[in-house]
Amino acid sequence: DYGSLEPWALDPAALAERQEELLALVPELRADLEAYPGDWMFGRGSIDMKSGVAANIAVMRRLAEKARTATLPISIVMLATPDEENESAGVLQAVRFLLRLRQQYDLTFLGAINTDYTTALYPNDPHRYINSGTVGKLLPSFLIVGKEAHVGEPFQGVDANLLAAELIRDLSMNDALCDVVRSSNKTQDVQDVQVTPPPVTLRASDLKTHYDVQLPFAAYFYLNVLTFTTTPSELLGRLQYRALTVMSNILKRLDMTELRWNRTKYSAVASRKPSKRGIGSGVMTYAELYAEAVEEHGEAVVEQELAQEWERWPTALDKRERSLHLVHRLWTVSGKQGPAIIIYYSPPYYPHVAPTGGPLHDAIAAVIAEHPHLNLVQQSYYPFISDMSYLRLDPGADLTALKDNMPVWQDVDARLDTPVRPGAYHLPFKDIQELGLPIVNFGPYGFGAHQRGERALMSYSFGVLPQLLYETIEAIAGL
Repeated sequence: DYGSLEPWALDPAALAERQEELLALVPELRADLEAYPGDWMFGRGSIDMKSGVAANIAVMRRLAEKARTATLPISIVMLATPDEENESAGVLQAVRFLLRLRQQYDLTFLGAINTDYTTALYPNDPHRYINSGTVGKLLPSFLIVGKEAHVGEPFQGVDANLLAAELIRDLSMNDALCDVVRSSNKTQDVQDVQVTPPPVTLRASDLKTHYDVQLPFAAYFYLNVLTFTTTPSELLGRLQYRALTVMSNILKRLDMTELRWNRTKYSAVASRKPSKRGIGSGVMTYAELYAEAVEEHGEAVVEQELAQEWERWPTALDKRERSLHLVHRLWTVSGKQGPAIIIYYSPPYYPHVAPTGGPLHDAIAAVIAEHPHLNLVQQSYYPFISDMSYLRLDPGADLTALKDNMPVWQDVDARLDTPVRPGAYHLPFKDIQELGLPIVNFGPYGFGAHQRGERALMSYSFGVLPQLLYETIEAIAGL
């Protein structure tokens, strides 16, 4: 996406020498360049999130220097966690590492400071945001089963792609599925409401593997849904209701279309009877489909079928793809007829974490009060997916609906050396609850993450931020 500048996408110094070429690709950069001349570092990863890593290194260097002449009253651990935007393998290993570290050194953890990037919330926003909770993520997935027919007689069937398209139209970018929370922030000039971005599709396809003239029999898609408070169970309920409404509406539309078509084609002869088009098996969750299949065929048969499907595919198969194959196999075993919509969850899952109190947050409040000219504002939820989701689990979190409706889920207890099934997905919920770290995000400032105009404001990210992080640690430690 850097076009002609691709050879320098990872070279901030070289990109800085080619600003006019960059402006030709991203004209909206001009306002920022004029407002902060010479103060931007460009390049892929500059703001998300190499700048945060650099700030942490600077703070650790300062603390190490101080430790050479005095004993620090607290311990500070720096963790760099890879794989954050895939399945967060780094932080999930770090959870176990931190538990061992706490036991080995008899530590009391005061909290974790994450340095993921921050950005403006509206045009000309002067504030720099600090967040004391984080957004969650669910990946609801949909297997849509139609009814087979020849394209020359389409009213005898149901096009799975049509049903999928209508469902995507209803769900994707639908703000009715956004979470809304009121922030505890008391600053009058800052909005006290936070809203998650609306859901978006991350993939959609039918299941045809070759060309033919049969209506597409099955299709699927998955939907990225961010949460502040919505649970897996609540989301499933909302999606089932909307899916049933969509299915009913599209079948009624097909009935009316067939009626008009018949009147046109058969106007000179006796009226043709409409097709027998019912609602089929309707809308169900994976857990409901599994329960019905077990009732019909027995648990041993169903489990054997799913095991065979699991073994058909290589270990390295994408977990979303494996989930689809398992759901489709279960549908086949059930013997049910379409049209139908089966809703299930695919990995990954990121729990939302509500804001918490404690020494870390008291220290943040003290630092904010010391620097009113910086327009620092503490908000509730970090609005982008982050590894903070795996450092704390809200008390009372009910994850039953998530596990029961995720085909590749496997409960694993590392302390019992439970063998992990190749291709399975699991999260160490017990370890996360035991760790229970208070969290904040206090990161660099910039724009354009994952875009060719990605940039960090150097004066704040490399000048102000490391000092503020250091002062936060000082406030916690009483230095």
